Amino acid sequence: MKDRNPYFLLLDQLYKKAPVLPVSSRDKFVIISDLHMGDGRSHDDFKRNSRIFLTALKDYYLPKGYTLILNGDVEEALKCKISKIVKRWGTVYSLLEKFDSENRLYKLVGNHDPKILLAGSKPHFKLYDALRLQVRGGEFFVYHGHQSSFYYNAFSDLMAFVLRYGANILHIPNFSVAFNSRKRSHVEKMAYDFAKSKKIISIIGHTHRPLFESLSKMDTMKFRMEYYLRTLQETGEENRKEIEDKIRNCSEKIKAHNTENKKERTVNTLYSDRIVLPFVFNSGTVIGKRGMTSLEIEEGKIYLVHWFDKRIKKKYINNDKEYHFELPDSGVSRFILKHDTLSYIFSKIQLLS
Repeated sequence: MKDRNPYFLLLDQLYKKAPVLPVSSRDKFVIISDLHMGDGRSHDDFKRNSRIFLTALKDYYLPKGYTLILNGDVEEALKCKISKIVKRWGTVYSLLEKFDSENRLYKLVGNHDPKILLAGSKPHFKLYDALRLQVRGGEFFVYHGHQSSFYYNAFSDLMAFVLRYGANILHIPNFSVAFNSRKRSHVEKMAYDFAKSKKIISIIGHTHRPLFESLSKMDTMKFRMEYYLRTLQETGEENRKEIEDKIRNCSEKIKAHNTENKKERTVNTLYSDRIVLPFVFNSGTVIGKRGMTSLEIEEGKIYLVHWFDKRIKKKYINNDKEYHFELPDSGVSRFILKHDTLSYIFSKIQLLS
């Protein structure tokens, strides 16, 4: 039974203690996780996309009035002293102070930046374990994701100190969970099952894998290919080649992904549901190979957004003007990967779960 599941109980405790934020249709939120800011040396994964992150915050989210939720693993405090991180990334902390001065910053803890290692650090920001965003029609439960592990909760302080002094020697990478299919599946399934029991939506980070309505990029690709196949049957000859090319493109991407990720479990087996419902969203990571991802909530809609710069290869760029916007004089672009209305998402949960 779920109420006896230790992971379920841990998340239930986290949920009950989380502050509740009423969200109006005028409010704007951006959720970003897994920066892993280090001390600037060779093992600092944040360096690669730091300019993208700074540009997105300074030139887009700050002036447009977004409230920033940093959903854990902001600092790589397991490997670096917080004082050295703050010294190296002073520009980042200056920006965070601007959000904070306007009461537009919520900083959540992750497994790489637990409270015990951030204690006494400056600048000091209030730290949260989780948040509950109440919107019209439903609720978002925002937490990093590592809390569904019994060991992280039972021995978090001990693990923090052990890893702080052993991670560099043992060469433990920041991608350990992201590259481990079994651990990633466990985190996502716990988030899905818990949200399902409450008829709410879990927003997590931790796994570095963006999810929108419980679906990964490849899950979405499979549904898209199925849609094109059905559309093909009703399409005239003048549009047939265009749709056939889209089907081939989807097929090639799925095959390439399956070759690289042979142990990847399908969305159906992961959630064990006849119908996969939108119980889980994941903001992805700042340290992605092709840029950073974020989740935006505003005007009754939710968006999964990809930020990138001119280093990305042209084959990965979709120039659809409705979804692609380049910030002036920066070379940094914002692209909407997926979006939907909150009313549709919560109606789907209430009626089908």
